[in-house]
This record gives sequence, C-alpha cells and structure tokens, in this order.
Amino acid sequence: MKKFISLTLAVLLVLLSFQSAFAAPRIPVYKVGNVLYFFDKSSGTITGFAGEPKDLIIPTELNGHKVVSIGTGAFSSCPTLSTLSIPYGVCSISANAFSGCTNLMSVEIGATVSFIGDSAFRDCTSLSRVTFLGLLDNIESNAFYNTPWITNSTDEFVMLGGTTLIKYNGTSERVVVPAGVKKIEANAFSWNPSIKEVVLPYGLQKIGDNAFVHCYSLEKIEIPSTVAYIGTGAFDDTIWLNNQEGNFICVNGILIAYRGNDKSVIIPDGITGIGSGAFMSNESLMCVTVPESVLYIDTLAFSGCSNLICANISHSVEWIDEYAFSGCTKLSLCVTEGTYGENYAQSMEIIISRPVPAYYNWNQVIFDGVYPLLLNGTAYIPLRAVLEDLGYTVLWDNISKSTKCVKGDYYFIIEQSGRVLINSQIAWFTAEPINIKGKTLYPSNIVSLLTGNTIEWNEQSKSIMIY
Repeated sequence: MKKFISLTLAVLLVLLSFQSAFAAPRIPVYKVGNVLYFFDKSSGTITGFAGEPKDLIIPTELNGHKVVSIGTGAFSSCPTLSTLSIPYGVCSISANAFSGCTNLMSVEIGATVSFIGDSAFRDCTSLSRVTFLGLLDNIESNAFYNTPWITNSTDEFVMLGGTTLIKYNGTSERVVVPAGVKKIEANAFSWNPSIKEVVLPYGLQKIGDNAFVHCYSLEKIEIPSTVAYIGTGAFDDTIWLNNQEGNFICVNGILIAYRGNDKSVIIPDGITGIGSGAFMSNESLMCVTVPESVLYIDTLAFSGCSNLICANISHSVEWIDEYAFSGCTKLSLCVTEGTYGENYAQSMEIIISRPVPAYYNWNQVIFDGVYPLLLNGTAYIPLRAVLEDLGYTVLWDNISKSTKCVKGDYYFIIEQSGRVLINSQIAWFTAEPINIKGKTLYPSNIVSLLTGNTIEWNEQSKSIMIY
C-alpha cells in the first residue's frame, strides 16, 4: 500500500508540473491523513482531492488557510466515501460537490453552512441520513435528488434545514405549511389530488416551478405578502387558477400568467415583475409594452412567443433573465439609450429598435409621445399624426373598432382585421400593425397605398421621408 501511495504521489507531482490546455492546474496540494486536497487559497475553496477517503471530516484549515467552501464537483463520484462531516467554518457546498458518491450513507452539515448548490448530493444512492446543525438560508431544490433520504421519507413535510420545503407526502384536504418555511421548491405538492386548501406562512419568500401543478382539487390558497418569487406553472391545472378573473393573473404585483390572445398587449401599470413563464408559448403575441412600474422580467417570461416582434422595455426595468425571450426569433427591443434594457439587448445580441423621425416635404411630423420605429427592416408609424399632416380628418369608430379617414370626396376605412376599404375597394395590410403605449403603429408603406404619397427610408439621416 505504501508503494501504491508513493507511486500515486509521484504521478500527481508529474501531472501538476504541466499546464493543462483545458483547465487550470489544481494547486497547491495539501495532504491530511490519506487524502490530498487541491485547494484555492485565495477563496478558501477545496476544488478536488486524491486518495480513498472513507469516513471523511473536511479539515477546517489547510496550511494555515481557512476552508470556507467545497467547490463544484470537488468530491463527485468518489466510490469509497461512506460518512461525511462538514465542520464549523465551512459556509458553502457548491453544485455537484458530492454527486454520485454511491456509497455515502450519512452526512453531518455544520452550523455555518448557509448554501448548498444544485445537485450537491445528487445520486448518492445510499444516503439515508442527513443531519443539519444549523438553519440554512439557501438550498437548491435538486441538492439531494435521488437519495433515499428524500425518496424514502415518510414525513408529511420533507424539509431541508428547516426553512426549505421540498416535498409534501400528506393526503389532507386542508394543508397548513409550517411556520418558518421560506421556500417551497419545485414540484413540492404536484399531482396531489387530495388538497383543496393551502395556508402558507407569513415569511414565505419563494414558490418554485410547478409547486402545485396538477393539484386538480385546489380551490383556495392564501399567499402571504412576503412572497416575492413564483416559478413557472406553479398553479397550473388548479381550480384556484382557473377561477381567477381577467387576462392578467397577478400575485403580490407579480404577473404569473397571461391568458389572453391579443396581438398587442399593454401590461397594466402597477405590476412590479413579469413572472417566470407568464407569456410562455403565446403565439398570438406580436408586441408588448412594459410599464414603468415593472422592475424585472423573469426566466422564460416570453419564451416561445415565436411571433413577438417588438417588446417596449421601460427605463425602470433593472433586471431581465437571460432566458426571458428564448425562442423569440423575430424580436426587437425598443429601449431607451443608456438603460439596463439597452445593455441587456446588446449582451444578448437582440436587435434594438430606436424611435425615428418622419418628415413630410422636409417638415418634421410632430408625434404625441410615440414615434415611428424601425423593426426588423420595416418602418412602423403612428398613422394619425402623418395623415393629419397630409390634410386628412381622422375619425375613430368605437363600435366597429375602425378608423375612417376623409379628405374631400376621398375616404378610406382601416379595420382591425387588417382589411382596408378605399372608396369601397378592398385592400389588405402587407404587415400586421403593432401597439406601443396604447397607440397603433402601421407599416409605413400603408401611407403610399392609402394616399398615393411617396414614402421612403433615408439611410443617411435615419429618418422616414414623405413626399
């Protein structure tokens, strides 16, 4: 065995003498007992190991440097590890840190650990006992996925660290979630046919993806004002959600679902966040206006909205998830220069739409708050201002939802369907109109169709010219 260890050390020293083209070398290395630890002194993170640990107590320090973190995948797939103790002083256990340790049976987690990352103990298929010596602030929902400690639990409420509820095993019609729970993780109550009412504790902050999905009997739920995050599909296929009125379903200022099929949508003022998956896969949506009250747009909010061509993002938006507009292949963002929205569009390589001026016979057309836009190569204009400059009287018919424009004996009627009646002759839009801040913008070539005037894009001045 001594020869084996010596040979192992020699091989490690040779390996450490080379700079890998694919990953930075794990140095320095410190030996404690029969285990070598690869350790990043600057962050206090154990990044890997060598040896055959069985009953492992993570050291509190290495060569005088405190150990504060277990790095991503540091001990993953260790076949010999049987018991594990995380001591006082360690603050975080990163993603996949011990995943796939199939012989690991018990874990003791010290009082200073405040974070356990995604899949940290995933597929530890012998892990049946986990002891928490403190209350954790943050545990990712899949941290203990596919472990007997979770799958074989008979507890009514399966908890992580006392503050995170990951599974409900009960069959009660009325469920009172214990006080102190701050997070309900993904699928915690899903597919439970018994639940009719849920009472959530004050202090709850998060309801995860699909938390109550397919709880077909759920008709009443009390959501405290402390809830600031609601995941995708959290209440799908519940009586409670189906009974909500209107197209905009909101909880604590969070828009959790939009049920309409309008082509242009103005999100109501007062909503502070567009929740995860709120508009997901809405193929009717072409244009959306985000009001100044909105501070964030969460993951998958507009994912799969394949016909969305324009999102008007307010300057007040402070954060947009990188997957908020995934699958929106036609998208342009209308953003104010110097705002977070502009930085987001640039970082995600989304086309930015800018307001552009319009001129009639070299005189600038004055618009009321909403200017023409250039979207994906098509210029859109607020038609009323242009037509009035051209001498037309513009009348809105609220009953037929159509616009009648008259100049002398000549008239035309613009219908919402996209049909245009020109002195009783029928024509159609070449592209769908869009709605920005409550005003309808039409593709600019409609001016030529309706009035006979010439309209063109001036690349040098970046403006629309009408003659």
